[in-house]
Amino acid sequence: MKKPAQYHEKLLHWLWKNRYLSSRNLHTTNHEEVNIHHPGYSNQADGPDFTNARITIGPLKWHGDVEIHWKAKDWMNHGHHTDQNFNRVILHIVYDDSDIVNVRRSDQTEVPTLCMKPFLSNSLQYFFRHYQQPNFLPCAGNLSTVPSQLLTEQFGHAQTKYFEQKVDDFLNFYDPSLPLSKSWKRALIIALFDGLGISHNREPMRKLARKLLNDPQNMSPVNKLIKKALSLAGVQPECSKNPYKWKRKGSRPANHPVNRIRQGCYIMEFILSKSIKWWIRSGIKESFKTMIRQIEVTPGIGNQRSGVLFGTKWLPAYYLLGDLTGMQGLKADATQSWKKHRTKIPVSITKHFHKTDIPAEIFEKKLATVYQYRTYCAPRQCQQCKIFKHIISS
Repeated sequence: MKKPAQYHEKLLHWLWKNRYLSSRNLHTTNHEEVNIHHPGYSNQADGPDFTNARITIGPLKWHGDVEIHWKAKDWMNHGHHTDQNFNRVILHIVYDDSDIVNVRRSDQTEVPTLCMKPFLSNSLQYFFRHYQQPNFLPCAGNLSTVPSQLLTEQFGHAQTKYFEQKVDDFLNFYDPSLPLSKSWKRALIIALFDGLGISHNREPMRKLARKLLNDPQNMSPVNKLIKKALSLAGVQPECSKNPYKWKRKGSRPANHPVNRIRQGCYIMEFILSKSIKWWIRSGIKESFKTMIRQIEVTPGIGNQRSGVLFGTKWLPAYYLLGDLTGMQGLKADATQSWKKHRTKIPVSITKHFHKTDIPAEIFEKKLATVYQYRTYCAPRQCQQCKIFKHIISS
């Protein structure tokens, strides 16, 4: 089991800021009574976590800073005992009540320590027992009390945020200095090369796409383009160098760089051969199907990878195309297609949700699940999730 100190402290910050500690019999580890008048203000710069707090400790009222850790020894581990920026700390807050040690500032003044754990509600204490188990979702033990409607709302929120993220990702490939048609098609090619490189070869695939686009000779027929791409990439058996740092170990035959590069070349030739009017006239789904049918490579892209490419690359590209051309209907079509899109999600992600009471229809074959897991669950960013907030308030 991982120790909680290995997780970030933002959840503890949130609990402190929103006053989730019981005010009854609140005391330091030295049994001094604590009365919180104001928890302070979150500090986004170097130094303590909260500034300008107002707290009565024992008989004295203090104005100063607050520092929060999982364990008391983190004060020393983080070097606060020698850092003058922490000389205004009036209260050191920790979660775990084991191995409590006295801490001092660089001026050798002892800092009172308050342990959170005994002053949290029963629901929060129960939640933290799962939070500290890396093989389970933090809320796994509490989900039986969460209404299905709220679960649906949270995954719907994740779905929306993930689409916004993917549109932003696509914008990173878009060059506004070029004509709209050229820049959009260029961005789409780089985005799809990136998607073909999932998960180990995304960067070299993007690099190769840019190299090919910057040297437009021999783009057609596709066999010449493939020959050129494989030569540049250095992935042929006779190539002793690996200039793009391709990763082949552990990859299935379908994911081998040679196969993905060939598929990418078919995609590149197809995209460059079509005008913007064609893309708009053909529609979102039909244009994608037409492109996939043109890829004459064995093994092919595969249904799972196609589903990922359509959702995370194709739909954001069409949304941006609608935005750039002022076609609100195209943007709406891309958004609706995203909401309805279903594709297979990696087992490495869905297995965590299968261990919970969340109904499968809420998370199976939905890209929202990827965002939910990577953004909230895996990094333990529970304070941003509606599910957690319901659990601790019920």
